[in-house]
Amino acid sequence: MKFPFSRKELIIVLFSLVIFLLILDIVLSKIFKHSGNQIEKIELYSGEIKDGFISGMHNFGIKNDWIDENKNDIKKGDSLKYSFKVKVPKDLPIPLLLNEISNSFPPGEITCVSRESKVNGTTNLSLSSGGFDKLKAEFIYDPEIRRTSCSFGFLVYGLTKLDPVLQDHLIKVPELFTVVLIPSKESLEISKRLKTNNKNYAVILNNEINDLDYKLVSSYSTERLKLSIRSILGNFSDAAAYLYNGNSGFTGESKFAFINNEFEKRNVRFIDINKFDLIEERGTSLDISFEQIVNRANENKTELIYISADNYLKLKPLILKYMKVGYKFINPSTVLAEYLKQQ
Repeated sequence: MKFPFSRKELIIVLFSLVIFLLILDIVLSKIFKHSGNQIEKIELYSGEIKDGFISGMHNFGIKNDWIDENKNDIKKGDSLKYSFKVKVPKDLPIPLLLNEISNSFPPGEITCVSRESKVNGTTNLSLSSGGFDKLKAEFIYDPEIRRTSCSFGFLVYGLTKLDPVLQDHLIKVPELFTVVLIPSKESLEISKRLKTNNKNYAVILNNEINDLDYKLVSSYSTERLKLSIRSILGNFSDAAAYLYNGNSGFTGESKFAFINNEFEKRNVRFIDINKFDLIEERGTSLDISFEQIVNRANENKTELIYISADNYLKLKPLILKYMKVGYKFINPSTVLAEYLKQQ
């Protein structure tokens, strides 16, 4: 088979192609390098560093009154433009605060250097950019100041409606909350998993109980109701509380008084969930409803919030935000006894 060009011509073409590709590679490298330099910040202004520093502290509830700027510590003509002394409440670890300040800046834009003079004593921080010192701060614990100390607890229902992956995630997360279960064989298995993961649960009695071992309906005889009550108390004996909805049809059933009396005979009392904050019934968006609850909270009382599992998962970023500021989120089981006293 004959080609329309000679071997010599083929070699020249291939050699030319190699040269072209080499030149193209060099040109593209310079273009992308130049483009990268355009977006890369070599040095942050001192004002930008100050703003990030203050923002990081506000994220953890440090008040402006606790931040003292020392202008006498700044030398004229020096790159160091800001010097602060910061009072820190005892409930906030300084290393956690320093980490938040560092995370207020994009990676690589500043250098943070901290030094603790003694355990639980003074910590010094230096922030630099572009090889120049820009800001320094001294942090010291002050037992006389404290952040907002309102506390909240979540009663989370509807765990059985989550898909298995989310359900498993919620059971294993370290956050403190109490799961609310409707008596059933599935709930019994979940209660065992909760116990393994050091989580508490409460049981709610209503007309949605479908499992025959636990069902409570007016059409049942008193003896049949007793069997259901014994099964509930026997299988969910380590429940933190037993709940009901005082505004539901369940309490209007003719046998409710009998059911209530049978529980009381066994030294078990119900708590009406209407004593809690039913966040989904507030008529506003989830975020706004939660912020309303937080803003009107009393420091001397723990607010218990009744919320579905899927909405609790949606609310977690906002919960984290308030935790940083200093709000406490505790296990409701520690205060449910107080609610029983209000019955």
